[in-house]
Amino acid sequence: MKRFSILLLLPLVFFYWGCPHYSTTRLISTPPTLISISPIASGYELRLRAGNPELLFTGYRLYVAGNENDSRNPADPNSGIECAGGVLNLIPNQPLEYSIELSPNGGPLAAVGTGENANRICKMNVTLASGQYLTLRSQVLVISITGGATSGFVFSMPSNSLRVP
Repeated sequence: MKRFSILLLLPLVFFYWGCPHYSTTRLISTPPTLISISPIASGYELRLRAGNPELLFTGYRLYVAGNENDSRNPADPNSGIECAGGVLNLIPNQPLEYSIELSPNGGPLAAVGTGENANRICKMNVTLASGQYLTLRSQVLVISITGGATSGFVFSMPSNSLRVP
């Protein structure tokens, strides 16, 4: 009975004094590796390899620019294009080849055509032109340990860049 009462008191003590033994180092998220971009009926299919097992992984941001340097180093990391509605069709937590549908049209994911990758993560609403450069970054939600509130996103290093055909 004595052990049981100690086990009940331990969480109360923990919550009262908090947890001083946590890391203040930001989580470093793994950037995806872009494999190819090819035209499909609804726009483009961006193929990538990714494995994001982070608990608070929330998706990817796409950066489009006229040159490689600008797509890899945007002035504001929050300026990238997110998955439509912030919704992931599936979470890329296995080191497999995935794809993202890049389309100027709204709506749900298009049906997967012959020769296309069926592991579609999401759809991004973007209008692309030949010669533009694409770079992707993974994003993870940051939660304040002391306040319990979200404080934005932390972004991975940029992926490699691909040029739109």
